[in-house]
Amino acid sequence: MKKLIKNHLKLFYNILVFSKKKLTLGDRFFLFRQIDKIWQNMGENPHLNFLSQLGDYKLIGDVLDGDIEHFYKSRNMLWFKKFFEERQLYELIKKDIEELYPKYKQVNVTLTHKGVIIYNNYKKNQFNTLLLTVHNGVWVDKEIKKNMHISDKKRLKEEDLGSGMLYSKIVLEEGGIWIDCKQSRFMCDFNRSYAKAIYANNQEKMLRKVWKQELNEKQKDIILDSYRHFYYVLSRLINTYRFNIIFDGHAMRDKDNRPNLSFGTKYVPGFYMPIVNAFRQRLKKLGYTDIRINDPYKGGYILNFLSCKFPDVFILSMEVNKKIYMKPDELTLLKKKVETISNDMIQMLKIENIEEEKEEKKEIPEGENDNIKLISQKNHN
Repeated sequence: MKKLIKNHLKLFYNILVFSKKKLTLGDRFFLFRQIDKIWQNMGENPHLNFLSQLGDYKLIGDVLDGDIEHFYKSRNMLWFKKFFEERQLYELIKKDIEELYPKYKQVNVTLTHKGVIIYNNYKKNQFNTLLLTVHNGVWVDKEIKKNMHISDKKRLKEEDLGSGMLYSKIVLEEGGIWIDCKQSRFMCDFNRSYAKAIYANNQEKMLRKVWKQELNEKQKDIILDSYRHFYYVLSRLINTYRFNIIFDGHAMRDKDNRPNLSFGTKYVPGFYMPIVNAFRQRLKKLGYTDIRINDPYKGGYILNFLSCKFPDVFILSMEVNKKIYMKPDELTLLKKKVETISNDMIQMLKIENIEEEKEEKKEIPEGENDNIKLISQKNHN
């Protein structure tokens, strides 16, 4: 990135110099070569190409880009704190960086001020996953929050708490790009159509009343700004990189006789269904029970959006029941269970030798003495 900026500065300097005098053929040839070098660098490096596209989009504004080690060292600096829209959003992202350092310190991260985080561990000519955890966030704009009817405790129980930790190793250790969102689905749900991204009262079965009063048009536009923001980022990633699988990771509450694990295959091309079945069999061998297909969810709006653009791409969603990795309060993660599940997600994707594995099962450890209080209710009241 520094090299690209340096090249840009050289180019701009040359343009300024040349503009004050008549350009000779040699000057024109030199300028052409400078421009060609920049485009060549961007063409060879998809990450630079991606960043350049973000910079062209007026809704994005500035982005921060660097590796986890860089942001870890900068996490307490004023410029880093001020970059994000609110202090609470900054604290959430700071916590994530601290948890990922030093193990993943070399992984590249692109941060937006609205809390969309892109972890880039893309490996050229290898198996790469595009992982989405769009319901992992809990942040709500403080002004919007004043008009929310739902309590923090009830809202947090409906969020996909811990979903980022469950799935992230697929990308951080194996390869690909992970898009994580710190914004709550109850402010704007990226897994709904544009018209339904802001929940209306009586729209969702899980919650009948969201707002004290109907939002005005200005409030709606501010919220939907982040929706436009997210889908631009997603589209640019898809256009810049090539993925073997697009994986939409979620967590679900334990109710209505829901299974322990579930795959949503509504948008999976038939060609890939044997692979989904292989995933299911692998998880059974790892000790998981009650694994269903399209129960209770078949796949959300994001997968519909992507399948329309890329009908032949392997696109899959997955749900993990909170009862197998959280305490009954649905606010506390069981660390050892989360660790086991996250490791098993990696094993699930390694299907090439599935027929050769032994029929051994293992239990997910209880981890009762090693818990994490994921959300402090006091901090969100």
